[in-house]
Amino acid sequence: MKKCILFILLLVVFAGANGGTAKAADPISAKVIASSVTVRDNATPRAKIIGSLPKYTVLSVYGTAAGGWSEIRFKNKKAYVPSSQLKTTKSTIVVAFGDSNTQGTNWKQNPAYAQSDKWVTKLQQTYGAVNGGIGGDTSVMGRARFQKDVVSKRPDAVTIMFGTNDAVIRANGQSRVSKAQFEQNIRYFTDTLKAKKVRVILMTTPPVVQGLYYKRYDENLYIRYKGARLWHDSYNAIVRKVAKEKKVTLIDNYQNMTKFAGGAADGKLIQSGLIDSSGTHLTPRGAEMIYQSVNRVLSK
Repeated sequence: MKKCILFILLLVVFAGANGGTAKAADPISAKVIASSVTVRDNATPRAKIIGSLPKYTVLSVYGTAAGGWSEIRFKNKKAYVPSSQLKTTKSTIVVAFGDSNTQGTNWKQNPAYAQSDKWVTKLQQTYGAVNGGIGGDTSVMGRARFQKDVVSKRPDAVTIMFGTNDAVIRANGQSRVSKAQFEQNIRYFTDTLKAKKVRVILMTTPPVVQGLYYKRYDENLYIRYKGARLWHDSYNAIVRKVAKEKKVTLIDNYQNMTKFAGGAADGKLIQSGLIDSSGTHLTPRGAEMIYQSVNRVLSK
């Protein structure tokens, strides 16, 4: 009996010495960050070389092995590459910066909405995503907390979505944040992050359902601009312009949603199920659309 136990222990030690792989609960997406990475058939620098992968190749990591190795699949077979030459999505810090449609503030007013359906929460399944949204924020308010809530996180990528609160017209006929100031703020965010080699993803705000919006805001204030929807989209036009000039990624939520709805009319937007009863906030379906767009961009 003692000999049997000893034999089993020796087998365990032998397996550990030969780089047994610690399996991940689920495969984790990763990207090659070296100029190229050598692929071997075992988790040791002396193992046979079976190929190589160029920089930016996206792959799945199925586990890790002693000595700093990651288990992958190469030509449908188990293989190993140095973990130091990969960047996993979990180690990719993404800050989602914006207002209520980033924070998911309206989830409190809609108890049927699951917390897991927020688009930033969905990103957290595969990325080190930080929700930097605060309900009611304008770009001016965002600028005041930009260093603390964004820059200090040392992100790899930042999504930026402001404008809904900036464009609100006050009783005196002036918007909360002028277009000139709004553009300055978007440029400031973009320039600061680009200087730090952070990937910038600018996003437009969702289309306004005017009939619902006017339950909270005075319709008369928007008549000269042909309605609140076009007025809000004029702020989106600034975001589009900055994205083009600065050559950063743009996710045009406004256009994506109006296209999905089959048009920008209130009836079509309501029927699409993308916007809730406030006329400006996302439903889980709307959040899913933004999640898919952001996830698609980040995976490239």
